[in-house]
Amino acid sequence: MAIGPVLWLGPLLLVSLWGSSAPASLLRRLGEHIQRFQGSSGLGLSLDPGGVALPKEGWLEQPLDPFNASNRRSFLQVVTHSLGQKCLSFSRAETVAQLKVTETQVAGVGDRQWLYQTCTEFGYYVTCEVPGCPFSQLPALPSQLELCEQVFGFSAASIAQAVSQTNSYYGGQTPGATQVLFVNGDVDPWHVLSITQPLGPSESALLIPNASHCLDMAPERPSDSPSLRLARQNIFQQLQTWLGPAKKSQVRGGV
Repeated sequence: MAIGPVLWLGPLLLVSLWGSSAPASLLRRLGEHIQRFQGSSGLGLSLDPGGVALPKEGWLEQPLDPFNASNRRSFLQVVTHSLGQKCLSFSRAETVAQLKVTETQVAGVGDRQWLYQTCTEFGYYVTCEVPGCPFSQLPALPSQLELCEQVFGFSAASIAQAVSQTNSYYGGQTPGATQVLFVNGDVDPWHVLSITQPLGPSESALLIPNASHCLDMAPERPSDSPSLRLARQNIFQQLQTWLGPAKKSQVRGGV
């Protein structure tokens, strides 16, 4: 739980994109990334909203299976529909104004709350500064800290202090937890701030090769990798180990 170089493709990724070259850079890098992935996995997503024939009415409401090559809906269409918007704005000023809105709204639900939590608890700011990053390199740490000040009035010093307090309270990389299994995928950018090595018998860790964000929580699919299948088995076995004695105790207590 610290301010660090984390990559997250979500609504707030676009907040820090401004200038004439930012949208083109983002889409070019994202397009190259998807094309490379398509070549090895058969992924059927397109960056062009008009590049595919739309299926029958209601197609957007159906769950998206990114590993189903026949599910050829546009990436941008899926994102904009999930956000309840017709388009994504690249205007920082407009986005800041939207984040300042405190009235209940349909679109962008949770964006303001998530930003507030990052500003007051743990940071988790998006950067993309490594040479191989497939996205825009413009969302740097200073721009993220500036966003907290513009929307909530928090200074960079107060954010750093809040992150320090959070790490002190929860233990940071040594939380001292009991019966906790930290599950991460090594393709998930969040894993660099998590616990990826076991800290003891009651603090287990599981880093799944070639797995993305929360992939272990998704329904099983025929296309699941062997490492993902094995990880789900390990999670189930760990839960049995911890919950088994409690279940036996309940059975004895009810007799």
